[in-house]
Formats: sequence, C-alpha cells, structure tokens
Amino acid sequence: MQVNPQLICVMDSPPSPSETGGIDKETAMQRLEWSPLLETGVAEMDASHRSLLQAIHATIDADDSSLSIRIAELLNILALDFAEEEALMDQLYYPTDHEHRAAHRRALAALQHALPVAQENPAGARILLERLPRWFLGHLSAMDLPLAVAVENTSHPHSQPSRAKLRQQLSQLLQEQRSI
Repeated sequence: MQVNPQLICVMDSPPSPSETGGIDKETAMQRLEWSPLLETGVAEMDASHRSLLQAIHATIDADDSSLSIRIAELLNILALDFAEEEALMDQLYYPTDHEHRAAHRRALAALQHALPVAQENPAGARILLERLPRWFLGHLSAMDLPLAVAVENTSHPHSQPSRAKLRQQLSQLLQEQRSI
C-alpha cells in the first residue's frame, strides 16, 4: 500500500507562523518533550496533551512489528483528546469550533490512513508519523491556545488565571519576530 501524498500534506504542509508559533523547521523536527511552555493553563487539556505527546513518541519509536498497534493506540488517544476539546467548545459556544473540528478530522483521517500502510510498508507510515510533533506544535499554537483563552475568559473552574493568554501573546510575538 502506498502513502497518499495528500494526507501527508495534512501533517507536512509548509507551516505558517500561526501554526508553529514561530518555531523553525529544524526545532520542530527534533524530539518534542513536554515542558511548561506547552501548557495551556487548562488542566484537562494539559493532562490530555501530555498523554498525547507520550503516545506520539511511543508510536514514532515503535519497531515495525508493533507499529500498527501503536498507531491504533494513538488514534484512540487522539480521538479522546479531540472529544474532550470539542466538549469544551460545545460548553463555551466557541465561535470557531467548525475550524477546530475540521483540523481534528483531518488529523484523524491522516492517521487512519497510516494504519493499513504500516502493516505493508512501515517506512511509508513513518513518513507521516515523523511529522506528528510539528503538527502537535502547530495545532497547540493555532487552535488549542485560543480555545484555552476562551476557557479562561469564561472563568471555567479548571482554568488557571492568565497563563493561556500569556502563551498566546508569546506565540504572537514569536510569529512577528519570525517575519522580520
């Protein structure tokens, strides 16, 4: 089975500054470890993102014989993370939820495509998987931080004051510096 280049583009299209938060390609391709810089300030989102990042790396690091199993596990973790975010959006009547949900659907579709590919052509599936850390950064920056700000602005009981807003401002500053 061949890797569908259009699905790879979902994860590997040239990132815009809003997708990477000003992080360059070389940095994005390095192993992404959890740090306080990745926190949104919303406890549920941060816990879910921490688990998701661990699952991404477990999948990337899997040997060929367990790659399909790891991709299936990652799909489940990702679907759960997305369902939690979408439930937050529903609670908030989030104005750009359609855009955020569409990004979720694209990511799930790309990974679902990688599952059968991994069985016949693990190297082909790894082309997509190696892009997941960069995708994660872009999604966090462009989609999840604005959602965290909306959660914070509604005084959601699980939010921490002003962290998400500060991180969004930092992301915007990094974007501006990159364009200079």
